[in-house]
Amino acid sequence: MDESTLRALYERWLTELWNGDLSVAPEIVSAGFAIHHGAIQPGTERELTGPEGIARLVSQGRAFFSELTFEPELGPLVQGDLLAARWVGRGTYAGGVPGATAAPGTEIVFRGNDILKAADGRFTAYWVCSDGAWFNEQLGIG
Repeated sequence: MDESTLRALYERWLTELWNGDLSVAPEIVSAGFAIHHGAIQPGTERELTGPEGIARLVSQGRAFFSELTFEPELGPLVQGDLLAARWVGRGTYAGGVPGATAAPGTEIVFRGNDILKAADGRFTAYWVCSDGAWFNEQLGIG
């Protein structure tokens, strides 16, 4: 996959999928797509894979927000079949996060880094690291 195609795929990943259009998941991730995110690890009982797995992860992440958008902040940087980028998420907390003391309507901003591997026009693996400590602080957790 050439660099421009990989960049275009990431654009769809962030601005379509993560902004809530779950219908694009089968178009941009492979059937064997592996998610490496915190406790979600391939080969464990908490594994999420394929288009259904990423759609579930996105849905879970969006569930506590009445508005949530993502946009690129740095990159993407491409090397071979790998892509890395930094993003920023902005949202309006709707309530319901266990342990949160923030009032519904609280505006939050958080950032993270994605590393994705691609083959045959789709992403095949995903590693993410986001600033959970700052996210939790804004929600009054901990």
